[in-house]
Amino acid sequence: MDSAKICLVAVTGVCLCVIVKQWKSDFLPLLRLALTVLFAGAILSIAAPLVSYLRELTDAAGISSYASFLVKALGIAILTQCCSDICRDAGESGVAGGVELAGKTEILLLCIPLIGELLSTAKELLALAG
Repeated sequence: MDSAKICLVAVTGVCLCVIVKQWKSDFLPLLRLALTVLFAGAILSIAAPLVSYLRELTDAAGISSYASFLVKALGIAILTQCCSDICRDAGESGVAGGVELAGKTEILLLCIPLIGELLSTAKELLALAG
């Protein structure tokens, strides 16, 4: 799905949201959720070639563990943002803040092995210099 189709779907979805809001506002959260799922699917289909190309590059360079970390962190960030936006649309900003905090904490936990590896490398460099 290219950007023109995504924009067309977005404008159509917003128009539907306006109509549904006036007609039967009870269905509005379901319509918003359906649009969010639709956009998530479109984003995943767009990002798939990018992720495979990134894997090829990092495998060739020998840094696949760092790329894996970046892809996981990006996935957590995007998923957290989508979920918190849905919660805010539903009027639950407190839950949205909790989801964002959980996502940030998960990314920090994901960083622990990377930080340990960096500290180990720094220790080895200091031992060589001293």
